Amino acid sequence: MSDTDSTSRWNARYLERPNRLFQPETYLVEKLALFRAGSVMDVACGDGRNAIYLAQQGYNVTGVDFSIEGLNRLKGFASEAGVTIHTKVLNVDNASQFSQLGRYDNAIFVHFKPSVQTFAAVSELLRPHGVLCMTSFNTAHRISSPNFPAAFCHEEGEFLNRTQCLELVEYVSYQDTCGKFDGYIFRKCADY
Repeated sequence: MSDTDSTSRWNARYLERPNRLFQPETYLVEKLALFRAGSVMDVACGDGRNAIYLAQQGYNVTGVDFSIEGLNRLKGFASEAGVTIHTKVLNVDNASQFSQLGRYDNAIFVHFKPSVQTFAAVSELLRPHGVLCMTSFNTAHRISSPNFPAAFCHEEGEFLNRTQCLELVEYVSYQDTCGKFDGYIFRKCADY
């Protein structure tokens, strides 16, 4: 599927959704105490359920996504919630586009499996001791949902040892009401 097809599909999906914001990701909420104070980049933020939660907790949040409709919904939900979210339309599968962004204290990937290049680009944007939180469906999820795209699923331990600039704080496989997931917490090393 081309980038244009994918963007069109997600734009249509957001236009069809009911006008309500989903709850933030449970794994993110549970791990928030590990985050540094300051800024967060929410990669593939969609319509902002996690970005808005983080802004409500006092973080300066930038949401990036390739869906303009998702970002438009995010802006509306943020206004209703009385928070400010900075947004950027960005092809999250094109790692070179991240160079136009600044540095962050934290970054999240929720229900999005980044390419190796995007993972590395976002890791580079973290300040020393910055936290990277990621969670997405894993390959075990496909056993109960065989039509779920494999390209969206983490392989077991797939992001362990991907870059020397991050140290692993936690890696866990878990299940919740939405499916089976892998969760990672990384901290950026001080000397990178």
